[in-house]
Amino acid sequence: MTLSTDLGGTFLQYGALGAIALLALFAVRVLYNRADEDRAYHRQRADRLEDELRALNAAMREQYIKVIGPATEAIADALKALDAARRETR
Repeated sequence: MTLSTDLGGTFLQYGALGAIALLALFAVRVLYNRADEDRAYHRQRADRLEDELRALNAAMREQYIKVIGPATEAIADALKALDAARRETR
């Protein structure tokens, strides 16, 4: 005899009340297993998304930082040109 058969037999000797208690225990086990599977799924999903975020951050560092310096210089040149144009119109 296995533990589940012994447990089922123990609860079923109490009749309908034992059967209800046995079903309640089974429901708790099913709900626990489902919650455990959900937790594992969400943990894997979070790990995958964190890896994707790291890759995106690395791409931004590699690609955009190269452009920021020249863009800043271009904006500074444009501001100087605007100041010069404003001074000439006065």
